[in-house]
Amino acid sequence: MPAGNFIHFILFFVRLPVTGNQHSHRQQRISSVMRRLRTAILLMVSSILVGTVGYILIENYSWLDAYYMAVITLASVGFAEVHPLSAAGKIFTTFLILFNVGSFAYAISTITSMLAEGGFHKLLLEFRMNKHIDDLLKHTIVCGYGRHGSEVAQELTKQNIPFVIVESLPDRLEILRKETNYLFVEGDATQDEVLLEAGILRAAALLTTLPHDADNLFITLSARQVNPQLRIISRANGLLDEAKIQRAGADQTVVPERIGGFYMATLVSKPDAIDFFNLLSNLGPSKVVFEEIPVRQLPAGFQDQSIAASPLAQTPAVAIVAVRYPDGRYELNPPPSFLLKPDLNVVLFGTAEQMAAFRLKEMRKS
Repeated sequence: MPAGNFIHFILFFVRLPVTGNQHSHRQQRISSVMRRLRTAILLMVSSILVGTVGYILIENYSWLDAYYMAVITLASVGFAEVHPLSAAGKIFTTFLILFNVGSFAYAISTITSMLAEGGFHKLLLEFRMNKHIDDLLKHTIVCGYGRHGSEVAQELTKQNIPFVIVESLPDRLEILRKETNYLFVEGDATQDEVLLEAGILRAAALLTTLPHDADNLFITLSARQVNPQLRIISRANGLLDEAKIQRAGADQTVVPERIGGFYMATLVSKPDAIDFFNLLSNLGPSKVVFEEIPVRQLPAGFQDQSIAASPLAQTPAVAIVAVRYPDGRYELNPPPSFLLKPDLNVVLFGTAEQMAAFRLKEMRKS
C-alpha cells in the first residue's frame, strides 16, 4: 500500500471519519470492522493500564513489576506473583481476572478473525478501492455485471474510460474480486445511497444493464434527479418499456434483441460489412475511433471554412465522416464544399494515435 494510503488508513482507524459519500455501504463495513478492532485493542490496553496502576497503589510494586503482573494476569499464564499479595491485592487480582476473561477473549477473537483467511488484506483492499472511487471524476457508472455489463466493462477498459460497477449478487461480486481489477460498489443500484457511493455526483455517464426494465426505469429516474447533467444510457427489453425509460430521463436506450436481430440479418446480406465493423472494434493498440468535436472548439482556421479549405484537407490520416446540426440531424459524408459553421459538430474518424496527433497538432495552432 502506498504511503499516502497507509496514512489515510491509520487516520481512519484512529478517528473513523465518514468522508465523501456519507454512510456508504463499504465505508460502513470498514468502519464496523475497524471499530471492533479498536475496541479490542483499547480493552487490552485498558486492562494492562488498570492492572499496572492497581498493583502500584495496592502492593507498592515498581512500574516494571506492576506491568509484569498485569500482563501475566491478563494472559492467565499462571506464573507466580512477583511478591506475595496482600488481602486487598488478592481481591483486586480476582476482579482483574474476571474482567480479563471477557475482554481478552473478545480481543483475541476479533484480532484472529481479522488476520485469518486474509481478513486484514481484504480490509486494506476495501479501503484502497473506496479511496480510488472517491478520487474519480467524469467517470462512468455501470449498473449490473451480467452478460451485458461485463461486455460494457471490457469495452470501457479498451477505451481507457474510468468506470465503477454497481452489483449486488454475491456470485458476481466474487468474480469482480477474484478475476478482475475493476472498481466496484456492492449494493442495489436502485438505491440513491449506492449511486452516491459510486460517485454519481461527479460522474459523466451512467449505463444501466439490468435484466428487468422496471429496475432500469427506476435507476434512470433516480439518477436523473440526483444528477441532471448525467448522460444516461439504459438497456430496454421492449418497445413500450423503451419509451417509458426515455420519458424517465434516459438519453439513449439499447434493445439487445433488436441489435442482435439486425446483426444476424446483416450477416446474411452483407457479411463483409459486419466483418469490417468487427475489425473496427478489435484493432488492439491501433483501434479505430470516432470522435465528435464542436467546430467552435477547433482552431480559427476551421471555422467558417469549407472542408476543402480547412486544415482537414491537409490531414488525410483523419477523415470527417459526418456533421451534426444543432437540431440533432446528421449529414453523412459531407462534400468538400461543405461550410464548417461554429454551431456544428464534426465526426472524425481515425486510429487512436492519429486522433491524438491531430488534436496535439491543431490545438497548438489555437
